[in-house]
Amino acid sequence: MSSNPVPQNKYLLFTVGAIGTFMATLDGSILNVALPTISNDFAVSISMISWVVVSYSLTLISLMLLFGVWVDKKGYFFAYRFGYILFIIGSAMCALSNSYEFLVFSRVIQAIGTAMFAAIGPGMVTSVFGEKERGKGIGLMVMMVAGGFMVGPPLGGFLLNYFDWPALFVINIPIGFIGLFMTYKFFKSMPKPSSARKLKIEGALSISIALVSTTFCMSQINSYPLTDYHVWGLGLLAVCMFGLFFYFESKPKTALIGLQIFSNRQFTSSIGAMLFMFMALSGISILIPFYLETIKGYAPNQVGLFLTIFPIMMFVFAPLSGRLSDKIGFQQLTIIGLLVLIGGMYFLSELTVDSTQNYIILSFVLLGMGVGIFNTPNSSALMGSVTEEHRAVTSSILGTTRNIGMSVGVAFATALFTYLQTQNSYLGDESVIFVESYATVIYCSIGIATISLLFSFIRGQKKVSEVTN
Repeated sequence: MSSNPVPQNKYLLFTVGAIGTFMATLDGSILNVALPTISNDFAVSISMISWVVVSYSLTLISLMLLFGVWVDKKGYFFAYRFGYILFIIGSAMCALSNSYEFLVFSRVIQAIGTAMFAAIGPGMVTSVFGEKERGKGIGLMVMMVAGGFMVGPPLGGFLLNYFDWPALFVINIPIGFIGLFMTYKFFKSMPKPSSARKLKIEGALSISIALVSTTFCMSQINSYPLTDYHVWGLGLLAVCMFGLFFYFESKPKTALIGLQIFSNRQFTSSIGAMLFMFMALSGISILIPFYLETIKGYAPNQVGLFLTIFPIMMFVFAPLSGRLSDKIGFQQLTIIGLLVLIGGMYFLSELTVDSTQNYIILSFVLLGMGVGIFNTPNSSALMGSVTEEHRAVTSSILGTTRNIGMSVGVAFATALFTYLQTQNSYLGDESVIFVESYATVIYCSIGIATISLLFSFIRGQKKVSEVTN
């Protein structure tokens, strides 16, 4: 694919991808507000209801690399067309769910559609905007991510005040049809892939199974002892699949992207920084609505307003950080962003039953600023570390890494939180037990975010425009 095939239509083409990104993040942020309500309706625990989130992420992890390779052969029009269709079907199934199990299954169908277009979003943006405006383009896409998160909570709270939770999925359907219409109208102008490379599926399939097995294994630790086959069996499968992946990647005939890419410090450090940042963030984010609703007693619409603060900060700072990264490079910005994020996490660790609204708001402001400053230059650094030939695959690696971090973070945090609640049961008061357990989870998340900070330090400093593909 050429680096900038249709510059005169770049904003129309960007809009097609942006709608998909907006729709996916809108769905996730709306759902966070509704998790306590859905948990009560189906009479399931926090650790069980987390599977409504984890099943979605696991599906993305298992398919994004495969779809990234596939789209490299089939083209962006193919990915967005079928992505929107499957997401619309999955959203309708979620809205019609009358059991916890069917809702989880429907989320899997929904995630298959999301994986189609989420796998290649950054690659499409880079192709449309070109090298010199990569930071700008990715910054605009991050704005759409923030926009989905920003609209989701208040919209979810509003809908829950007047309708049942299935309405939160119905809202996706008209947005999906708009994206589908625009895909057919504008995306046919994108040229078909010119690559004659063989479709190399072995590496993508093995790493997908390895990542899903690893994430699923971690989620089972809270339910089974380490000696149980549910845990060690999945762990063994993951090790074998990782071994197969490295074997396939060492062979030129089967290599998806090649092991030599991991010797690229910019590529490896960007992946590592992103992975651990999302692990730290998602681990605490899933518990925040429960704190606001069950401990502070806020109504769903009030919870939605609180959760809007985080994406508003992302919406403001992500494009500014992206444009600045095109001029000064990415290392300083990613480090500053992570330090601000860690500051917000520390404020959250000090939450009590009596914490004021202003204190909670300040915590969310710091979290949103930190992610907004960090995410765009880090993504731009990753996309600028590879050749055009590997851009679609690298785009799917970016999305896969993000979802690995999110699913592992959620699985780890909910398992640890459930364990800590049992250990802290002697405190008696349920609110105190919740706060004490949550604080420990946040301290662990701060440690994970520090690992992300270390990756940003070792990456080095370059202007994105100076990166040699």
